[in-house]
Amino acid sequence: MSALAVLAGMTGCKDAQNVSENPFAQEKQVLKEAIKHRSPDVQSVEIVGDTLVYTHIADGVVDIKTYVFDNDVCVEAERVYVFPDQRSALRHYRRAVEQAELYDDIQMMKNKVKYDLKKDQYKLETKGLTKEQLKAKFDKQISDAKADLKRNGQYIENDMNCCKDKGKCDKGKCDKK
Repeated sequence: MSALAVLAGMTGCKDAQNVSENPFAQEKQVLKEAIKHRSPDVQSVEIVGDTLVYTHIADGVVDIKTYVFDNDVCVEAERVYVFPDQRSALRHYRRAVEQAELYDDIQMMKNKVKYDLKKDQYKLETKGLTKEQLKAKFDKQISDAKADLKRNGQYIENDMNCCKDKGKCDKGKCDKK
């Protein structure tokens, strides 16, 4: 399900009416929610047994990387993308096929694209890291992304509020209607 649809559904009836009347209201509401919750999008990383699973959801696309470890050495990696529509999945599938030197067993199932990373590729990504070290690496990326959003969130919020009830904005300057 699209993150945009989820956030729009959480805004309530009054906001839903505003969204249907103004097509840009939905995008603005999503940005406000992202700023409010200090979340760049949805990211998580977890260790389940000998497997590390990193999930990143952005712009309605779910990206799941699965790394399988044996004695703290990565022995296999798989990537699955779930797209909002089959057309987007097909574009990604074609790009993956064009880069077949990086992937094995490339498959497309409706709006999902799945492939295994070749040994050289996942070894490059894991660089000899244990699953705990790889998790720490992903946790740091998530933390850095949240810190960046927090830093830049105020600028975005100020820009969005710039012309509130004043008219249209042009490069931070408001023109009254």
